Amino acid sequence: MTAHVEHEAALSAADVQEMLDRQTRVLELIARSAPLPEVLTEILVSLEQLMPGARCSVLLLDRERGTLHHGSAPSLPATYVAAIDGMSIGDGAGSCGTAAATNAAVVAADVRTDPRWVDFLDAADGAGLRACWSTPIDGPDGLPVGTFAVYHPQPHRPTPREQLLVDRFTHLTSVAIDQAAAELDRRARLEAETARRTAEEHSRAKSELLAAVGHEARTPIQAIVGFAELLGTMDLDDTRRREALLHIDAAAGHVMDLLTDVLDLSRIEANALPLHPEAVRLSEVVLEVFGLLSGRADQRRVELTHDLVDDQVYADRRRLRQVLLNLVGNAIRHGQPDGQVSVEVAADPPSSMLTVTVTDDGPGIPPDLLPRLFTPFALADTGSPDAGSAAPDGGGEESIGLGLALAHGLAGAMGGELSVGSSSAAGTTMRLRLAQVPGPAAPPDPPAGGRP
Repeated sequence: MTAHVEHEAALSAADVQEMLDRQTRVLELIARSAPLPEVLTEILVSLEQLMPGARCSVLLLDRERGTLHHGSAPSLPATYVAAIDGMSIGDGAGSCGTAAATNAAVVAADVRTDPRWVDFLDAADGAGLRACWSTPIDGPDGLPVGTFAVYHPQPHRPTPREQLLVDRFTHLTSVAIDQAAAELDRRARLEAETARRTAEEHSRAKSELLAAVGHEARTPIQAIVGFAELLGTMDLDDTRRREALLHIDAAAGHVMDLLTDVLDLSRIEANALPLHPEAVRLSEVVLEVFGLLSGRADQRRVELTHDLVDDQVYADRRRLRQVLLNLVGNAIRHGQPDGQVSVEVAADPPSSMLTVTVTDDGPGIPPDLLPRLFTPFALADTGSPDAGSAAPDGGGEESIGLGLALAHGLAGAMGGELSVGSSSAAGTTMRLRLAQVPGPAAPPDPPAGGRP
């Protein structure tokens, strides 16, 4: 009790107020989880203000390696900081290395005559340091987690006032380091938990995808098996034999398309999809898609219209055609009979992108499906989906299949994006944005009143 009173007496009222003000600022930084170097710098600058002529530093202890590493040293030369960074602790390793090893304060009143400083004299002389007082910073277990050093440019021993100030700020440093370690531990646990949940979600998504693919493939495979048995067990005439073979061929094609889409999705997820990007004239690909889908449009009496610009995008031509086939095919399938599907291409000069919109006049996408529209085999109410290459499964629901998930992934792989522009009872607009290839510069305007 007497020592505490003596120490308090060593501080003036102005010292106490200044110390409290600065401690409050440090505690505010700790409370808002400021980075540890920022907190340590605030502590050291505060102490240097209270101890004119002193230069302070904090070294952090790596217990496993037994080495000290730079924490903060706002007024020490960078060359000196670099010289002692990573030093091994031990009895005789300067003031800081000895304090960390013995868990006791070490005062080198004159480093030139202190045997513990033999290996560090050149660094100290180069930095203009003559005295060093190092105090261990205790961790929650009572063992050092670092050292708090106070340097002077001439021989010096700490006064009672300085001892009290350093005791207070060393304790504050211990709190800051402990808080930073707790925050790092909390973040590490959060990242580990997030990684675990993500892995579980991926595993569940893959299981659901495999189940959906199996379900999707079951019907065509059953058709193949059934028609193959029919061909093998019954004596069919030529017409019925050809029909059976056509059914087998169509079912086999469906299964192959399904497996190809699954393979493409896995490649996209692994960022391993082979692409051959080049300058592609978008109008040519749109017209090609219209030609391929004209028969399907005629069957539903859907009019295909377009409003195109003669610009180029940077894309893989085959994959771009695949995306547009999916979007226009969906619009034809889910639009109104005797309706219209339109494709418009417009430039977006500020972003150097071209935007392709595919609009139908169907019933729109159910609101509950919108967040999962690009998820493979998401389910929508029968009669109101506006997406996906799907087939009813007879259970009152319809899967949107793999088509939109694949189109979304392909758009992203080509550096673009696919999104829902709008959807209502009046129809749906899908928006595809791709990077525009810069065209040749426009010719200059002719001089006024004359020919160029």
